[in-house]
Amino acid sequence: MSRRPAFTVVEMIVVLGMVALLFTLMMPQLNPTRTQIAEQEFWHAMRQNWQCAQATAQIRHQGTNIIYDPDNQQILFLADGINTKVNIPSSLEVMRFKDIEMHADGYVRPRTIIFDSPGRHRRYLMKIQLAWGGYSLEEEKY
Repeated sequence: MSRRPAFTVVEMIVVLGMVALLFTLMMPQLNPTRTQIAEQEFWHAMRQNWQCAQATAQIRHQGTNIIYDPDNQQILFLADGINTKVNIPSSLEVMRFKDIEMHADGYVRPRTIIFDSPGRHRRYLMKIQLAWGGYSLEEEKY
């Protein structure tokens, strides 16, 4: 009976231990990626809810109040019958937020809302535009 060369149990355990060690060392490098994804999801949800509020103003002629809830780290979109919450990721800090009123005709008073992402060394300026009621998002490194 001939024996074929194969891995022993000890060799397999050593290889699995090395893989586990590499995985453990790589985990801190994945954290900034998770932070970035959470922030992108937040901005996507903000844009989606903002556009929904604009559509509500245009179609139903109904205003929306946009309020920051610091206790729950949420931004609330409050309209008659349509109330939505956007959770702010823990990586973002709200530096300046004044409640926003989107009127029934879509008018929004211009202002700038500031968010900081200390872990990524970024500052986000959400600049609300006059007249058409949209906003632009500027990202600054610091």
